Amino acid sequence: MRNILFILLIFGLTSCQSRKATHLNTVLVRAERTVFNIMVGKNGPNERKLQCLIDGNFKCAMQAIDDKEQAFNAVINEISSVEINDIKYGNALKKAAISYYDAVKQVEISDRQEIVLQQLSQDKTNTVKVRDSAMAKQYQLLNKKQEMRQLISKKESKFAEIQKQFNSVNHLN
Repeated sequence: MRNILFILLIFGLTSCQSRKATHLNTVLVRAERTVFNIMVGKNGPNERKLQCLIDGNFKCAMQAIDDKEQAFNAVINEISSVEINDIKYGNALKKAAISYYDAVKQVEISDRQEIVLQQLSQDKTNTVKVRDSAMAKQYQLLNKKQEMRQLISKKESKFAEIQKQFNSVNHLN
């Protein structure tokens, strides 16, 4: 009888852990969908930003970037708030996810600098020297964004690797 109770207790504890792991996994799937919608979703902040830039409305584009930043912050905060306690690889996965989404956010909100520089370079009331300087800074910003994208790629690989281990250990395949 004791063995049966012990087995039931162990089974109960492992099923709780599995629910926690499942919850973390669900939050991460939801985060991925949300970020996808931010980046390429119809009527998402990125699409609005692009439309504002096409229309030459820099203020509107900056507001879209603000909205994008708030959406990323919400994703990161949701991941941060997940209780991981004793989930195997839970802490590592949570840290990797936050690091990855924060890096993506940083690249996306660097568009603010790009818009300011674009505005300076297109403003005919500025001197040629100011416009040329703005264009040179745009080029530097593009190089910096390329480096940031390489960092994102590394963080994404690490995130995927840890998520694979997390799924395997917690039987979420």
